[in-house]
Amino acid sequence: MTRIYLTICCSLLSVMSATVGLAGPPNVVFLLSDDQSWTDYGFMGHPEIQTPNLDRLAKAGVLYERGYVTAPLCRPSLASLVTGLYPHETGVRGNDPLLPKGISRKAVDDKTVSIEYRNRMTAPMNNLPSFIKTLKENGYATLQTGKWWEGNPLDHGFTDAMTHGDHRRGGRHGDVGLKIGRQTMQPLYDFVDKADAAEQPFFIWYGVFLPHAPHNAPDRLFKKYEKVAPNEPTARYWANVEWLDEGCGQIVEYLKSKGLYEDTIFVYTCDNGWVQNPNRMNASIRSKREPVEAGIRTPIFITHEGTLAPQRDSETLASNIDIATTILHACGIQPPESMTGLDLRDPEQLQKRDRVYVDVYEHDSDLDKLEDLQDGLEARVVIDGWNKLIVRPSGNELYDLKQDPDDRRDLASKDPAKVTQLSKLIDAWLAATPSRR
Repeated sequence: MTRIYLTICCSLLSVMSATVGLAGPPNVVFLLSDDQSWTDYGFMGHPEIQTPNLDRLAKAGVLYERGYVTAPLCRPSLASLVTGLYPHETGVRGNDPLLPKGISRKAVDDKTVSIEYRNRMTAPMNNLPSFIKTLKENGYATLQTGKWWEGNPLDHGFTDAMTHGDHRRGGRHGDVGLKIGRQTMQPLYDFVDKADAAEQPFFIWYGVFLPHAPHNAPDRLFKKYEKVAPNEPTARYWANVEWLDEGCGQIVEYLKSKGLYEDTIFVYTCDNGWVQNPNRMNASIRSKREPVEAGIRTPIFITHEGTLAPQRDSETLASNIDIATTILHACGIQPPESMTGLDLRDPEQLQKRDRVYVDVYEHDSDLDKLEDLQDGLEARVVIDGWNKLIVRPSGNELYDLKQDPDDRRDLASKDPAKVTQLSKLIDAWLAATPSRR
């Protein structure tokens, strides 16, 4: 009991010092990995992959090993990060609109129609809450780099952006912004310089397109893994993971060189999981787009070295729904009431909740049926402690993650009472989080 009491006290003191002990508002760097397994980090125990920069940040921060995305697909996952809402709330369920029969988004002759549908798809984001807009309203300079699905980032709270988001010019999920971390880091450095000169607190969205395919990391990294990986596709994926880590390290070093590191909070998560297909380049198996652990689990950490006490947690459940509220609280800003996430700096809050939820919808969304929360639904998930229920239209699956961390042994037929209990949690969650379209 004494140990638990001390842990809670330390957590609360850390939260208080993180908001009160600063001379001014902190800067925030949001590091967003793209298509990466929760196991594929040095700090998560991978025997071969080297991520020294992320390892150092994770060690210096509050790390949740059992973090979860809100959707195992990038666009709805990113929309949840921005809004603090679940996919069934935002209506952002898939990556692309379902187009009329015979229309292709890649065909030049169909551009007029596909652009119309794309604009219809992204328009609702303008009316949803956004922690980025809230930061801007509170005096922050805000930079978008990398992955972005919702049109022009300047319409969504960013003061500066790499991505143009113009569908007429090929803007879909990041366009020019996808160069960050692969071809250049200069726009990020220029932004920091500008904000620093203006003595303005800043927020950086580092939505780097890594380790996402194409798995084309420099040869120096591929050759490093070629001899230890079981096959070439895996070696190239592992190389991309370290490429991601290098970029994160460059950001840290630049902020240190400017004397800004101690005034900066780092928040890290991934958009969805990935397990490399051993027989095919740039392809996954049993992970992305699926409700399995390999598709929805991710480490999450928040680091403010010298201000927030380090802590590693291997049991408490965290969620990407907590990212928006955590960032706002850390900046001394009250989140909008519609955001139901908690503050990741306070593990006691998360321990009391002890459950997380996930929506899984089809890749393409029927824009005329978004009011129907069942349309395109592939699964909903609740993880309650170590119990996991996947509810699919075709049936239910129950797993004990303590004994079966890769959710392979379905226990639904053996424990129908547990299935009923967890199903009621999902029903209550949906009732408490209605559509906000």
